[in-house]
Formats: sequence, structure tokens, C-alpha cells
Amino acid sequence: MHYKTHTFKSIDGENICYYKWQANPEVPLKGVVQIAHGIGEYAGRYDSIAHKMQKEGYEVYANDHRAHGKTAEIKQMFGYYGGDDYFEDCMEDMHELANLMRTEHQETKFILFGHSMGSLLSRKFVTQYAEELDALILSGTASFIRGLGNFGLVATKVVTKFRGRERKNSTLKDLFFDEFNKKFKPNRTKLDWLSTDEVQVDKFEEDPYRVEDFSLGIFQDIIKNTKKLNKKEAFDATPKSLPILIFSGDKDPVGEMGKGVKKVVKNYKKTGIHDLTFNLYEGGRHEMLNEKNSDQVEQDILNWLKEHTQA
Repeated sequence: MHYKTHTFKSIDGENICYYKWQANPEVPLKGVVQIAHGIGEYAGRYDSIAHKMQKEGYEVYANDHRAHGKTAEIKQMFGYYGGDDYFEDCMEDMHELANLMRTEHQETKFILFGHSMGSLLSRKFVTQYAEELDALILSGTASFIRGLGNFGLVATKVVTKFRGRERKNSTLKDLFFDEFNKKFKPNRTKLDWLSTDEVQVDKFEEDPYRVEDFSLGIFQDIIKNTKKLNKKEAFDATPKSLPILIFSGDKDPVGEMGKGVKKVVKNYKKTGIHDLTFNLYEGGRHEMLNEKNSDQVEQDILNWLKEHTQA
């Protein structure tokens, strides 16, 4: 691995684990990149792209969100969340990490990179802290899937009313992930929807840090925020001058096989974003960084970063 792990205390006293890929000292520092990972995974899975950024002169930071990875390992409470607003807590954790980054690097470019749930957290971050950013990268982001999303809102509201937000519910969890996976029947694994690269799929399926079951409050807050972040007000709250890179696979069920992510791009353009790059990769599924053409995807990201961090 090419990183070191550390911890910081968030604003409510929670211990959060973060990873740091120190920039190559032999080249001038080009910028600092903060990565926000998706649901069920952890920041260490971004070692490949972070290492390439590291070699090119970028310092990279990423925290494991609450209920995930090494943050969850601190209390041995994987998938558990007992708070009132998962998205708000995770976003404030990200902001605390961003503040830490600024104490270590005061005069440089700051880029936020979010995947899937992390892309939604990043979009929320931008609505409140955009003045702190120089660029935004969104991977595997989503519009609001009306049928599945509205059903999920009603179902989680009913179940949490009787069982509480902290309890897990495998039926509701399976509803979402099985819906994504059935696009690729006959299924070899439960994770076929992530990538066409079977090696990467099997690697993640066997990963001891992969989390499958979550407190219902996490699912409820993700659905609520997905709906909220795809409203006009959220797009309007994004500064028109912020450069944005959005990339996805055209067979990503989270992005509605290209249709949903195209809606997101359209809404950003409609609100007046004038520096927006959109890469839709043919045949790619949800995790383009773990697809068969991941080398090309990573190079596209590095090229975009270079173009947007030049002095």
C-alpha cells in the first residue's frame, strides 16, 4: 500500500480514520485531492488512482465514513449508525478532514472526488462549502430513481417507526442491491452490477472490510438526500465557475444505465455550470475505477486534473 492511516476527532467527538497518500517530493505539488468513498466500501480501495495522483504531485486524503472500514473497526460496529442524520454527520466529517488538509497545505488547489454515495456527499458538500474547492469530480453519481426511491422512502419510514433507525433490515437492503444486480442476469455473484471485471468483483466480495448490512437510518438518509440533491435548489447552489468532471458507465444501474447520470449532467448545465466534462464509458458498470478499462479511466482523470490545476 502507498498510504498511511491516521485518525481525527470529528465535531461530535467521533473518531474517524483517514488515509494519506503523500505527494511525490521530487515534483512540485500540484494540488490536494480529497476522496469520498461509496456505501459498503472504504477509502483503501482507491489506492490505485490515489497512488497515480501521488506520483504526479498530488497529495491525497480520504476518510472511512461512519459505519465503514477502519472507522467502524475502532468500535467494531460495522454498518451501525445511531445518529439522527447520517449524511450531515458524514459531510461534517469530510469538512473536518478538509480543514486538516488546509492546515497542512495552505496555498494549493483543492479537489473533491466522490464515488456513488460519496458523490452525493460531495454534491451536498458543494452546496455548503463550495468556496473551499477548486474542482469537483463525481464518479457513479445518480439522479433520483422515482419508483425505487419513493418506495424506499415509504418503506424505511414505516419500518423505522416500529423498529428504530439503528436496526438492520436485510429485506430492504436486498431490495435495492438485488434490483441493481438483476440487470445482469444470470448472475454469477451478488456484486455483478459493480464491474465486468470478475477478478475485481471476487476481490471485493472476499474483502473483510466490505459491509453488507446497515442500520436502516443510513438507507433512509441516503434516499432522502438523493431526492433532495436532485432538486433545482441543490444544482443552483453549485457555483457556476466550479469545474466539474462527471464519469460513469453506460451500464451502471445506479445511473439508470446512463439515463440518470445524463439527467444530472443536464441539470448542472441548465443551472449555468460552464466548465463541465462528462465521460460515459461504453459497457462500464458502477465502478469504472475497477473496470477492465480502468487504466484509461484513471488516465482520463489525471489528464483532467492536470488541465485544471495548472498555475
